[in-house]
Amino acid sequence: MEKARSYALRLLSKRDYFEEELRRKLFLKGFPEEEIDQTVEYLKKENLINDEKLTERYKEINLQKGKSPLYIKSKLYKKGIKDVDFSYEEELDAALYLLKFKYKKEKKYPDIVKFLKNRGFSYPVIQEAVNKFLNGEE
Repeated sequence: MEKARSYALRLLSKRDYFEEELRRKLFLKGFPEEEIDQTVEYLKKENLINDEKLTERYKEINLQKGKSPLYIKSKLYKKGIKDVDFSYEEELDAALYLLKFKYKKEKKYPDIVKFLKNRGFSYPVIQEAVNKFLNGEE
């Protein structure tokens, strides 16, 4: 178990991992399932892995980059996080942020709608974001 714990701590010293990601890494390294479970329980007890905090931080960082909730949910699903909720305001802020940096000169309604739709934003958010953007209410 010491080798598995040591390897997990080495991984966590470089970046944060979701529990499922860490389990996958340990499994691929060849550690038995029992050792992996014990190691993950130890890390949880010591508060070295916390999926809830990491999910919130991941959401916040990607929303600030203008990523859509659909994109973020997809990425989190691949990391082992199944249920993630976004508020309307979070999605709207991400869409407005993205528009602010993408469209500085040309402002055509159909082009902006298509741009946001292709990035996975919901239609009510697209409508409000485009209207605010075109009216200068950002």
